[in-house]
Amino acid sequence: MKLAVVAAIVVATGVVWADPETDAERDFQAAVARGDAAALEALGARRPTTRWTDDAWNEAARLAERAGDYARARRDLEQVVTIGTDEQLVRRARAELARLQSFTGDAGQWNGVAAEHERLAARIVGGGDPKPALDALAALVAANPAYPRGSAARIVIAQGWERDGDADRALTWLREAVAVATRPLDQTRARIELVRMLIRHGELAQADGEIDRVAADSKITGELRGELRSAERHATIRIALWIALALIAMATAFVLRRDAGSWRAAGKSLARPPIEVLFLLPIAVVLAVVAATGNPMVARAVRAVAIVGVGVAWLSGAMLELARRRRGKLGARRAAVHAAVAAIAVVAASYLAIDRDRMIDLIVETWRSGPAPR
Repeated sequence: MKLAVVAAIVVATGVVWADPETDAERDFQAAVARGDAAALEALGARRPTTRWTDDAWNEAARLAERAGDYARARRDLEQVVTIGTDEQLVRRARAELARLQSFTGDAGQWNGVAAEHERLAARIVGGGDPKPALDALAALVAANPAYPRGSAARIVIAQGWERDGDADRALTWLREAVAVATRPLDQTRARIELVRMLIRHGELAQADGEIDRVAADSKITGELRGELRSAERHATIRIALWIALALIAMATAFVLRRDAGSWRAAGKSLARPPIEVLFLLPIAVVLAVVAATGNPMVARAVRAVAIVGVGVAWLSGAMLELARRRRGKLGARRAAVHAAVAAIAVVAASYLAIDRDRMIDLIVETWRSGPAPR
């Protein structure tokens, strides 16, 4: 009878016995959704413990590291190791602690440098003008020669300068990254980056020599050899395209001179932009300006293709106008040949512009795999 009365009171008043596991799961999911490290740490400190306790500390450590607070991340991971009941999670936490210690120091003496390194690296790859962040990161590694991740920081600097169009400076930084690497794994990574950058910028003989010095497994060196062979094929294609463009340029000069009657008249015929250029130029300018707000390599390629398109349209329009003045109406054969040569010139010059920074490989990869997820 007493139990029935108690049950009736519970139902009537809406009192529900709390379930610590259910409450902990709800609070964990909510804190993760907000990215609230403090709430996760509070959940980890809550007693009695639940199966979400070690997960809360682990997720708090991840958020702390992302924010550049390495001391806090290490403290949270130590909690996972101390109270964790999931052996796999504890094992991963120990590995993460060792990784953090490898670049922040046994006593966390490199915490500030590592946080600044990550902040500047994010600015370098985040778009816009990378030069201020590049200079700041260069000053940081110069002021801290014993920083354990000095080689990795130099790789970021090299990649930033490459995107900004200064390949020579980028290669200098990569060679320095190889030289200062204190761990074999860091040196191997830096040397692989050096090989790939040498390949991208046509230094194929140097790349070949560096591959022999890469201390990596046969799969990695095999991939590098494959990239080198691909680059050699690209080099052959570029030579063929330059020859084709040279022949087209000579033929264009000959036809202009013949139809104009003199070099002076040919020059005058080019002074006034044809209607094709007046139509194309605003579009090309807009495309170049929009591209300039994004990746510098893409911007250079778009700018070069736009210039090529306008230049070919200018020459093509001038040649057609001179031909009409000299012969009257153009035949279908002449018009077809003219269009085909102009198309070849645009395609060849565009390929050379895109392939200058090996962007052709990025285009092929994007075509095969689709755009990167946002």
